[in-house]
Amino acid sequence: MSIELRRARQRQMFIFLLVCAALFGLIGRLYYWQVLQSDRLSRAANDEHTQSEVLNAPRGLIYDAQGRILATNIIRDDVYIEPIQFLGDYPDADQYQAKLQKVVQQLHQVLPALSEEKLRSAFASQQRTVRIASAIEPEQSQQLRTLQLPYTFLEPRAWRTYPSKELTAQVLGYVQDGVGGVYGVEKTYNKQLVGTPGNFSAETDLNGNALTVGASADQPAIPGANLTLTIDSMIQYLAQTALEERVQALHSQGGSIVVVNARTGAIVAMAGAPTFNPNDYSKYYNKVGCLGTQSVYFNPALNCGYEPGSVMKAVTMAAALDQGLITPDLTINDPGYVDFPDAPRVTNWDNRAYGKETMTGVLEHSANVGAAIVAHNILKPDRFYPYLERFGFDQPTHLSYPESNYTYRVPGTPGWTPSDLTRQSFGQSIQTTPLHVAMAYQAIANGGTLMRPYLIQSIDNNGQKTQTQPQVQRQVISAKTAKTLTGMLVSAADYNQQATIPGYSVAVKTGTATTQGIADDQTEASIAGFLPASNPQFVILVKLDRPQGQDNIFGGTAAAPLWKYVGQQLMLHYQIAPDRPGN
Repeated sequence: MSIELRRARQRQMFIFLLVCAALFGLIGRLYYWQVLQSDRLSRAANDEHTQSEVLNAPRGLIYDAQGRILATNIIRDDVYIEPIQFLGDYPDADQYQAKLQKVVQQLHQVLPALSEEKLRSAFASQQRTVRIASAIEPEQSQQLRTLQLPYTFLEPRAWRTYPSKELTAQVLGYVQDGVGGVYGVEKTYNKQLVGTPGNFSAETDLNGNALTVGASADQPAIPGANLTLTIDSMIQYLAQTALEERVQALHSQGGSIVVVNARTGAIVAMAGAPTFNPNDYSKYYNKVGCLGTQSVYFNPALNCGYEPGSVMKAVTMAAALDQGLITPDLTINDPGYVDFPDAPRVTNWDNRAYGKETMTGVLEHSANVGAAIVAHNILKPDRFYPYLERFGFDQPTHLSYPESNYTYRVPGTPGWTPSDLTRQSFGQSIQTTPLHVAMAYQAIANGGTLMRPYLIQSIDNNGQKTQTQPQVQRQVISAKTAKTLTGMLVSAADYNQQATIPGYSVAVKTGTATTQGIADDQTEASIAGFLPASNPQFVILVKLDRPQGQDNIFGGTAAAPLWKYVGQQLMLHYQIAPDRPGN
């Protein structure tokens, strides 16, 4: 074989081997893509021709006890621009500026809250998309759709809205975008209200349009549960409006009202001042309420700790009556002061001496001396403090979130002295909340039975309705004790005539508390009680923070007129028959 033929065959073999190598390489690549990567590629292809969309679940609605809407949802558009795309369409600088000026002017005319300077800054941001406005009005959305501005688009979004604005704001709280419920019912029941998102997927063409004959899957969103509160909006409105007027008239720092169903513990009204508008909650970030110590978002009935003052004398009497240690006619000598061997002198709020005085007289005169004697000399610590615990003063109510659980010093805890005992008997040296005081009077009104307070009347979870049943917490005092104490409180109301209502018997006690280290004319003026006394239906507590004016710093002068007004409105609204006709 010639050398030339051998070389030719070698070249052929080399070429053949190259072809074989290329063929095997191609087969290997085909195996890699068609077998090893088939799942990933099929998923990618499927994703390219499948449109998936999350379906947001509507947040549950909140109603009052009569079915009036307190919180609902609306659809509003957000406005977006696309600065980079806008710039790319107009590479000529002069043309870009001319078009930009026109678009900015048109946007400003529709959205006057946005200055032309701010709009220009947004277009100069060099971002893909910029949101320039949120939740615009429907009329503005329609104007923008008509204008069809380049690289400007609308995106609808659900927004929480509160038709009654400030009404029940501190009860409800609010919803913050991306966070959920904040404060109040919106936070406490956020899990029930948010619902479950759904999703939608469908095959699409090359332009992303869903194919009518293509495969699709639809899992609908499940709306959040609807809540019905025990709040009666009519009473809430009357109470809150009257409270705000009273706070303003007396130049008070604030105040609160609580109305409770005496038999069930349901909250009929709960108002605070100052308050806020949950539709514009961001405007109130720096506003404080509750004696300037907490945010205005907090519900003062649950979070504003204070020394309740003489309304606590009813609790002191309840403890002594229930243990058979006193009777309404038991007398003491009241020279206007009392000295104890182990505690500082106690004086009456008006420095008056009442001489021979019955236990009923102690309540009528709101005598600190009489209450201190009962607590220190008759009850003593081992018979006094268990009743504070029974009434629930050191326990959370579990009504809503957040909630403050204020407490008091007891024997055995650091700092306690017999002075705490004598002062706690008339509502000093003890921190509590308006709701705790209201529930103590609820127990007295309800034959000594303390109910658990509640705000939620029912929860409707897409047809599965759960009704809240009144829940007994415990028997605090006997029915006999409650009846006897009610008679004493009626005598106190009739004696002072500050909160009496024509035609009805009322059982009330006023309170005027001062705080150590603060001037004596800076008081917490309050009144607590129930009506009609013969068949209690409602418990009312009114508290005013630091009312001004020499004659208006007391519970009887500052808070009692408001208590009387709310009581009258309750009797009229619920058509409760007088129990003292002709009186």
